[in-house]
Amino acid sequence: MKRIVLLALAGLALATLRGADKPAPSPDEQEGTVSGVAIQRGQGWIGIELDDNTFKMTFYDAKKKPVAADASSAVLWWPVHYQPNPERTELVATGNPAVLASSYAVKPPHTFILHITLLFTGKPDASESFVIDFSQ
Repeated sequence: MKRIVLLALAGLALATLRGADKPAPSPDEQEGTVSGVAIQRGQGWIGIELDDNTFKMTFYDAKKKPVAADASSAVLWWPVHYQPNPERTELVATGNPAVLASSYAVKPPHTFILHITLLFTGKPDASESFVIDFSQ
């Protein structure tokens, strides 16, 4: 019985040592994080969030590292409880090439179905659309 316990402990120790000899990934290989609600698109990601009650959209590559936005603008709309028509806003380029933002203040509560349309300069017929459950 003692031999079985010793063999089991030796196996655990060996497995622990084998896992410890793997080098840590370099900062370029580590996967980043998407701020806000993450939306996967093509070979990358979009993060949509409310920053000071205004929408901010950040573009990311496949490893979730910020990249320059390929869309020139975005149109968002969402239903509200205080009027029959939905609220709408346009996100435009900012000083940060990875970010599109709006100056329109969004009234609480910040839980709704959000409709997103990305628009591309020079491609009038090209667009991408997403519908998400937004909550923040």
